[in-house]
Amino acid sequence: MAHRNVGYPRSMRVLAVLCLAGFALADDQTQKMTTRVSEEAEAFRKIATQVLGTEKLHQAAMKPPSRFHPRIGNGAPPPPQWKERDLVSEYGFASFGGDSSAIHELRQVVSMDGRKVEETKKAQDALAKAITATDDARKKEVMKQLEKFGLTGAVTDFGQLLLLFGRREIERYEFTFKGATMIGYDRALVFSYKQLDGPEAVTLVEANKSDHTERLKMEGEIRVRATDYVPLQITMTAREGDGADALREEAAVTYAMSPYGALLPVSTEHREMRGGKVVAENHFSYTEFHRFGASSDVKFEVAK
Repeated sequence: MAHRNVGYPRSMRVLAVLCLAGFALADDQTQKMTTRVSEEAEAFRKIATQVLGTEKLHQAAMKPPSRFHPRIGNGAPPPPQWKERDLVSEYGFASFGGDSSAIHELRQVVSMDGRKVEETKKAQDALAKAITATDDARKKEVMKQLEKFGLTGAVTDFGQLLLLFGRREIERYEFTFKGATMIGYDRALVFSYKQLDGPEAVTLVEANKSDHTERLKMEGEIRVRATDYVPLQITMTAREGDGADALREEAAVTYAMSPYGALLPVSTEHREMRGGKVVAENHFSYTEFHRFGASSDVKFEVAK
């Protein structure tokens, strides 16, 4: 009696082996990515409060509806109007409550729409004093700089997005390898992430409502250089609500290695949508980072 080969056909067995090999490769890549990203996050954490740079912000935001509603043509309301603003600021990071994990952006505006607001040296000195202050109330006051210039929407705290993936925080996320893409001249590996537990990662402050905040969980992608897994770009999406009240925040932060042995932000693209419609777009660029001393004289250290 002939013996039958009971089990999967050869083609299916080969496919199963290939799938297992693919999963093993993806797991290896994910492990290398999380290890390198958490290392770079810790390096950023050490240097962040010791540098000052220049931030340029261009915002296009929908104006809030007027109380007066003229009708045009067939009675339809007028189309929404957009307002554009350009701000240049001295820019840096400060820790709050002596906790190196609680790092926020601080800035001191030096010009708005091409008009000088403050001398650069004076702004640098004021910002350095705020960053090195032991009084958190003073730091929080500096955090409100953008509110004073009538900017719309959630426009702060994107530069330190990398810190979400420090050694203590990275376990809160689930990662999935998605493939490869190009970022500039670099081939990048793309990993999606989704927050599983822990405190909500994104804090949104409503415009003109600084006493009202929303905490949102987030998801997005980490794009790392294929050759060494150094983070090149981190994207995020956070959502709240449904229908006409739905809020969606999107951002993409691009990083580059600084002369100080740590990544620093190069640019941020941010978009805010309500009810499926874009209501604000922000483009940030960051340049001229320098290390400064603890004194208020802001003695910059020149990178070698």
